[in-house]
Amino acid sequence: MKNKDFREIQVSSSLLVVIFLGVLALGVFIFLLGVSVGKRQAGVATPTQIVTQQIPEPVKEPPVKPTSTETATAAAATYPITGDSRPAAEPPAPKPSVKEPVVEKSQAVKTPTPTKKAPEVSPSGLYYVQVGAFTDRSQAQAAADKYKKQGYTAVVANPKPSDTRTWYRVRLGGFASREGAAGLLAKLNAAAGKKTDFQIVHD
Repeated sequence: MKNKDFREIQVSSSLLVVIFLGVLALGVFIFLLGVSVGKRQAGVATPTQIVTQQIPEPVKEPPVKPTSTETATAAAATYPITGDSRPAAEPPAPKPSVKEPVVEKSQAVKTPTPTKKAPEVSPSGLYYVQVGAFTDRSQAQAAADKYKKQGYTAVVANPKPSDTRTWYRVRLGGFASREGAAGLLAKLNAAAGKKTDFQIVHD
């Protein structure tokens, strides 16, 4: 085999420095060129479109105009009428959104007035058995109610004008003859088991 000839290239230090600086400058140029190209591509890129959803505006309904009958009824119910049949003040415009019901007088609820029961008095011209006399009407009425629960016809007689003191007399019966009242008195004595101080009276 023949020995190959080798050639040795000798480079000086100054030339080596020049080559290094050239390579470094070329790298910096390539880097700056890449940066500028990237900025151009970013500027040319299509901007992102933001889609906003539009909310439709509410449809306004036209106001409902009240009829002349409703306006007159509301004005009559709200404002007093003067002597010349005109409202004392100008009524405000009615609100169409709120409609207040007009209650007629015939539809108003009437609260029943409690009637006071008149006290029972003894008719004149009849015979009775008087079973008690009280200065207080409520006590006399309570005694009369007690006899009514027992099945007797009981009344409370009003005080007489000749009384020196106010007396409410409790009487039973109401007979056309004295014999009927005497029979009731005998029945009351038998129920009490003794002779009572009840007496027969005639009005």
